[in-house]
Amino acid sequence: MRSLAVWTTTAAVALLGVANAQTTTGDAPAAGASDLQSAITAYAAYHNDVSDLRGGALGNAAQLEEALDRVGRHNRDALTQGWIAYGAQLAAQSPAYVQGVREAAAYYGRDAVIWAVTVDPSYARGLRGGPEATRILLDSANADSARIINVADRYQELAYSLQRQRWANAVAPQQDARVQRIRALGRVGGHTPSLPSEVSPRLSVTPLSITTSDPAAYGGRRFWDAVRGGAEVTEVAAQPLVTHQWRVNATRGEALDRMAAVAALQALDAMESHQSAVGRLIADPRSRDCIEMAQLQLYQCMSAARFRYENAFCLGQHGLRDIGTCIGAVGQPDVSAMAPITTGGGGGRD
Repeated sequence: MRSLAVWTTTAAVALLGVANAQTTTGDAPAAGASDLQSAITAYAAYHNDVSDLRGGALGNAAQLEEALDRVGRHNRDALTQGWIAYGAQLAAQSPAYVQGVREAAAYYGRDAVIWAVTVDPSYARGLRGGPEATRILLDSANADSARIINVADRYQELAYSLQRQRWANAVAPQQDARVQRIRALGRVGGHTPSLPSEVSPRLSVTPLSITTSDPAAYGGRRFWDAVRGGAEVTEVAAQPLVTHQWRVNATRGEALDRMAAVAALQALDAMESHQSAVGRLIADPRSRDCIEMAQLQLYQCMSAARFRYENAFCLGQHGLRDIGTCIGAVGQPDVSAMAPITTGGGGGRD
């Protein structure tokens, strides 16, 4: 467990930095427990669209336009905050981590630990149980990334096959207007995320309320498929999965720190009393920048497109693959691990 005494000076400097940032950029949006649920809705809405894109037809121009709208209508800030909030609730399902946070609060004082994780989020994963929470977060990010990229593959393959269809091989009319429509959908207020009635109840979880070994449970490898229910449930891949042990990508580890910090606040029942801190924590700038770049690449790709099938390629590459890469980039295969772990289709969390 990291010593608060050693850490205090660094935290004080960081606290001054936070205060200065607030005076120049304005207050971050508040986010208590209920607001955290609202944030998660944006991330769930993206995965809901990924589910629809996986099985949706692409046989005419109208269906292509609908698919473009589905990838373009997600705001970068809301998507970032939703993903961090989702990870935070998942980290709060780790018994070892929740116990470690509460032990630290008992030893150093609840207020001291709350102050520590809100001023320097990296402190959170250094608490006892942090490695288990980190493993859960890396596994979930890798699964979500693979799921999105799996659908990206479909649309990029479709782009090549569509070249043989007359409607898709035609010049895309009013392409500039199309690009502006997609841009507008992604702006604040451009689209209000909504979810099927069966999805929202599955997003409401409290610390230690789920079994993280269940691949269909919240945060599990098959959660976003299973949440649609019944015949909608599908595996991420048809073949047995080959997964690696994962380690944190140092350039993107701040996202995991922020997830763990918000999870610590949940474990200490401090969400409502520290709403502004939660709002700052879920607004991870590196993740936001990555998603923004993916969207800018989508607009640029579409701006350069001439034929309809080229829009399908842009959709797959930038509306899906680049977003999936942003999510998965928090981890990387641990080359020091002995060998890949081969799992069957019905096992636990990979």
